[in-house]
Amino acid sequence: MENNKCQCPDWLDDIWAKSPVQPNISGETLFSHTFEVLKRLAELKKLRPNLAETIGFPKLWNCLFWACMIHDFGKAALGFQQMLRQGGKTWGHRHEVLSLAFVDWLDGLSEEEKYWIAAAVAYHHKEGADLSDLTLVIDGSEDDPVTKMITQLKEVTLQKLWRWLAEYSNCWINELGFTSCRIDHIKFIQFDNESFSSKAYKTIRYYLNKLTVWQETGNNISEFRLSSILLRGHVISSDHVASAHVEIPPSPVQNPEKLINHWNKSIDSLYPHQKESVKTKGSAVLIAPTGSGKTEAAILWACSQTEQGKAMPRLIYCLPYQASMNAMYERLTADSFPGAVGLEHSRSILVQYRRYLEEKLDNKVAAKLAKWEKTLARLYCYPVRVLSPYQILKATYRLKGYETLLTDCFNAAFILDEIHAYAPRRLAQIFATVKYLRETYHAKFFVMSATLPGIVIEKLEQILGNYRLIKATDEVFEKFRRHRLFIRPGDLTAEDILGEIELEARSGKKVLICCNTIKRTQQVYQQLKDKLGQQVPIMLLHGRFNNRDRTIKERDIIVAAGGSESSEQSLVIVATQVVEVSLNIDLDVLYSDPAPLEALVQRFGRINRRRIYEWAPVYVFTQPCDGAVYEQSIVEQALIILQDINGQFIDEKQITTYLDNIYQDKIAENWNQNYLNAFTEFNDVCISNLKAFAADKFLEDEFYKAFDSIEVLPMSLKDEYIRFINKNDPLSANELFVSLGWKQFDKLAKKRRVIFGAKGQPNLVNLSYDSEYGLE
Repeated sequence: MENNKCQCPDWLDDIWAKSPVQPNISGETLFSHTFEVLKRLAELKKLRPNLAETIGFPKLWNCLFWACMIHDFGKAALGFQQMLRQGGKTWGHRHEVLSLAFVDWLDGLSEEEKYWIAAAVAYHHKEGADLSDLTLVIDGSEDDPVTKMITQLKEVTLQKLWRWLAEYSNCWINELGFTSCRIDHIKFIQFDNESFSSKAYKTIRYYLNKLTVWQETGNNISEFRLSSILLRGHVISSDHVASAHVEIPPSPVQNPEKLINHWNKSIDSLYPHQKESVKTKGSAVLIAPTGSGKTEAAILWACSQTEQGKAMPRLIYCLPYQASMNAMYERLTADSFPGAVGLEHSRSILVQYRRYLEEKLDNKVAAKLAKWEKTLARLYCYPVRVLSPYQILKATYRLKGYETLLTDCFNAAFILDEIHAYAPRRLAQIFATVKYLRETYHAKFFVMSATLPGIVIEKLEQILGNYRLIKATDEVFEKFRRHRLFIRPGDLTAEDILGEIELEARSGKKVLICCNTIKRTQQVYQQLKDKLGQQVPIMLLHGRFNNRDRTIKERDIIVAAGGSESSEQSLVIVATQVVEVSLNIDLDVLYSDPAPLEALVQRFGRINRRRIYEWAPVYVFTQPCDGAVYEQSIVEQALIILQDINGQFIDEKQITTYLDNIYQDKIAENWNQNYLNAFTEFNDVCISNLKAFAADKFLEDEFYKAFDSIEVLPMSLKDEYIRFINKNDPLSANELFVSLGWKQFDKLAKKRRVIFGAKGQPNLVNLSYDSEYGLE
């Protein structure tokens, strides 16, 4: 295309879409913004070239193209243009509603296509219910908001819009590569201002009223629901990414052989389960020992999901804990997909901010870059995403913008890591979502763990359909036989046990102590600190540190215990279960509270990971077994099963058998009942009601109650918080917050330990906090 077809012509540059980013310059023209939106749409089409045929909606791209073409025409209204130039007071009308007046300019399209286009235009900002009040005014009086909007479209403006469509739109179809996907070239008749003015009101009212009935009828058909979700998802994504002035990059997921070479490995050097993962098309489940390359197997599987001649899929890596997400983000960025990985969790902006600060960047520069990272992640620009499954559940709870999230899941490759960490009710919601995405959005899943009981495998068979079960070979399991188990009566906090730990540490060992509660970690840490003094480094890690301290602690632990080379320096780490997954660390001996077998196996996996020793001891104590964190019956049964191999090597290939012996009879009955109840309820409330244009505030509130935590500011950090706020450094201020579960917060409130902040101010907790111990 000639440049004059890409650049805004002089006669159209007075119609803006965006305000100026700084004084004394022009705003972004409507022409330029629209072209950028269509470019983003074209990039999305390249990601999903066969989408329209796959979902049975051959005219999808045609409707999307023309909807994006006219979606902001209503911004040409005089009042909207004045608002962009003058700032301050808002226009007071919905520009997307006024844009409906131009649907009938798209002559030659079918009535059904115009419904789809009208829906995309009318709802590209607001939900269907948000515009329902406009359908109540039917008299066309001067007070009618639709009448008021139409009068602000001047004839000279309409002539420019008409000329733009007639001279540019069909050229853009060719230039942007839409010729292969059935975009209709439209012949525009001569513009008639009088005809437009007389028809505009009826056109807007027609679509506002008809769309409601059209949706209610269509939502009874599953294909309609899917198509309408994808319609809105593509429009919103194209619009928002264009507004951010970034591109939607192709996936960096590459040919498996190239990635293996990038890792300085060869196909022959891979474990058999890794080779099988490379060969697997479609969903799979992998069971292999900790440290045997499950992550590499999963990434190679994702690289193998691309069909010949088709676009690479999105790669979405799901993990249960923020610590594991942060570690996986660093790993994928460094080893496999530099510059292409996004991190998404409630504190991800603070993690990025701290990372930039550690690179010695100025606070303001670090804050700007961290905010930009968050923006790119929020827009789903990153082709590789590291997140928790709860981020995906936002779509099923219909949080605002859920259609874009679901759209990004289409044909995606999901890796579900460490699913042992989820209780049956949570697992049921995750699995129900997996089933929905697989059946409806053609997503593929790679589920992996060192510990999968048959009760979970049965559920995977139900949700994954036709999948491949991949197990490490007996030889690999034998190679990773590296732990000797010792069941110890009593409590690891006993004085004689702490004395034993002291001797281990002083002898040069790296010792990991896993406690089930934060209070116990703080107690053990203090007692060992008193014994060891400054002679042996000792670190404390749990979930009640603020982001600044926790990020520093995680990095210090990885440096001290995660190196590829053996170190003779002694070390003691006292931690809760946050240490269990994806912190790539290697220690010499474990002392652990009793826990479910799945959790214990993960704790074992932090010991002798590189197999420096023939075997390393892992000590599991029988107390406390009071059900404070885990279901007591499961912990007790795990201890009974493990007692049979007390003093022996742990044969990891027998873990599944051990788990099956635990999950039987009453335990299995309770587990299945909890899972089934949650699966049915979630499917009835969320999955079966998924439809477009219908974000639900009630479900959003339920989501945050169920999954979100509340950020609180310890009283002792109040002065530091105020200093950061006064220095206009809000991210440093936000790093001081500690996350609490809602139940914990309510308990503190009842004990009068909470000082509720006014609007925009933090909630204070009257509990001691310091960087060494965390929150009391």
